[in-house]
Amino acid sequence: MVVDVLHADELGSARALHDRYQLAVVIDVIRAFTAAPWVLRQGASRLFLAPNPEAALNAKATRFPEALLMKDGAPDPRFELPNAPGLISTLDLSGHTIIQTTGNGTRGAHLVRSVPRVACASFATATAVSRLVARYDRVLLVPTEGDEDYALADFIRAYTEGAAIDLAALLDRVSASAAGIECAQRGTDPAFPGVHAKDLRLCTSADSFHHALVVQPTESLLAVATA
Repeated sequence: MVVDVLHADELGSARALHDRYQLAVVIDVIRAFTAAPWVLRQGASRLFLAPNPEAALNAKATRFPEALLMKDGAPDPRFELPNAPGLISTLDLSGHTIIQTTGNGTRGAHLVRSVPRVACASFATATAVSRLVARYDRVLLVPTEGDEDYALADFIRAYTEGAAIDLAALLDRVSASAAGIECAQRGTDPAFPGVHAKDLRLCTSADSFHHALVVQPTESLLAVATA
């Protein structure tokens, strides 16, 4: 079994990725792929990933006029939802179509969309996605930001190798990462309304969900499903 780790900024051509790997796992612990499973748990009927805000806006204008748009970064009146799992976990999204776009996670998923199967991962789905990985012979793990994402890559590799996993130490790395520190600080700062006080806690809650998230291309978007 081959399990390679390449940062999203280090990927090769789409053709090379397609030929080399059977499965790509895109990792965004803080916060895109912690928020994504919460979107589905809170009742959304459909979740799509867009590569950037412009693609999300275009998809709403041309394909899904009823959709709620979700993004990270500064508030934007065109986007109804922040990329904040703490807030998403409190909402009733029953029946809604959600289109999510983030600078790391959803962008990274689109970078590997040529791979035959693509999954999206955070610690919230850590064991489920590790079980999925174990079913394949050639796997690419794609951290999209900092050490918080490499911590999950280490979890997945250890799981597939049958090695001991020090989960507490890995979660400490999430909290101590640059993104973790920033998330904790901004979560209690009213100057950053797009970050919720519960975000970091949910990002460091392992196995909140017992299914993996996989995506399938649909025109300019990726449709999210459970596996």
